[in-house]
Amino acid sequence: MKKVLFILYLVLPAILFSQPSDITPEIRERMASVISHTGKQPVDNFMLYLRHGSEGVTIHESVGTLDYKGDSISPNYQYNVASITKTMVATVILQLKEEGKLALSDPIGNYLSAISYLRFEDLHNFEGNAYAKDITIYHLLRHQSGLGDIFLDTQTRFNISVLFHKKRMYSPKRIMDTFFKYKLHQKTHFKPGEGSYYTDINFLLLGLIIEQVTGGSLPQQIRERILEPLEMEYTYFEYYEPTVPGEGRITAFLNRIQITHKINTSYEWGGGGIVSTVADMGRFIEGLFEGLLLKEPETLEEMINMTPNEPYGHAYGLGIYKFSIGEDIFYGHGGFYGSILLYNPEKKITISANVNQANTPFDVEGILVDLLEITSQSNKDEG
Repeated sequence: MKKVLFILYLVLPAILFSQPSDITPEIRERMASVISHTGKQPVDNFMLYLRHGSEGVTIHESVGTLDYKGDSISPNYQYNVASITKTMVATVILQLKEEGKLALSDPIGNYLSAISYLRFEDLHNFEGNAYAKDITIYHLLRHQSGLGDIFLDTQTRFNISVLFHKKRMYSPKRIMDTFFKYKLHQKTHFKPGEGSYYTDINFLLLGLIIEQVTGGSLPQQIRERILEPLEMEYTYFEYYEPTVPGEGRITAFLNRIQITHKINTSYEWGGGGIVSTVADMGRFIEGLFEGLLLKEPETLEEMINMTPNEPYGHAYGLGIYKFSIGEDIFYGHGGFYGSILLYNPEKKITISANVNQANTPFDVEGILVDLLEITSQSNKDEG
């Protein structure tokens, strides 16, 4: 997460001016300060949607070029949101809960044991015992299942496989076949509910539960329940539904490796398969917190309750993180390919942003401190 947190410097309370034109040049200057087309970790572009609802301020800007010699981009370019997809999947699960179609306390075996390629009885082995039957939907949402992860626990092996098979299409079955091939079912981290460990496999399983409960595909459910109601016109589930064209498309880099342009990233699926724009994603987080997606306020409160993960040192709720900036609290998620989405309910601040580098080469905390000093001085000048 640290690699994307540099965006947070944009959401400080001191930026809350009544006239966007007053702060746009400084916002753009700060955005441009991270652009570098050279080195091992180039950052070619930066897109931002910043909205402060109570102050009536909206910033929708971009700086940089498509690549080191490309044309300038617009803030409407599409990009891979990566793990921000998890918040969408969690939202659909919570909608199904409100509809009475499932309970978070339900064992996942109620929905998944009949899927043969999951090898359900053998899915979770810890210290010689099988615990798949003890995993609940709640555990998946909070990353408390104890399951291993192909991206974290077998990162080198999986990355080499992807680089040798750049155009390979993944289905949930192929992802789980890889999970068992790497013996991750025997590399669990703890018994269900006795720890917290982030893994995309949790959200692959949640996606399958959505399909089992609704009888529709995960992309279809996200479209019908989130994208269409919120009029997210330039958002789609990549590789699993038709491409929705926009003004252009960002290529994400991992160091100097082009990832999203040259590699089929269909292995992301329920853990990170959405392509969108910063404005569309802003609509999503605002819709979530402003009651357009969840009917009951108590459901949202449960979603953003981090208390059960606090003993494990993690500020993670049900598919969503908590960030503290000074005295202000933001909720949202980051994505591997340089994306972040945040919302402050008290001041109605939305931050949706993306750079095209997964491994950013600059000091997050340093930029944050610098901007704190600048905006503090600006407030004194205004006064």
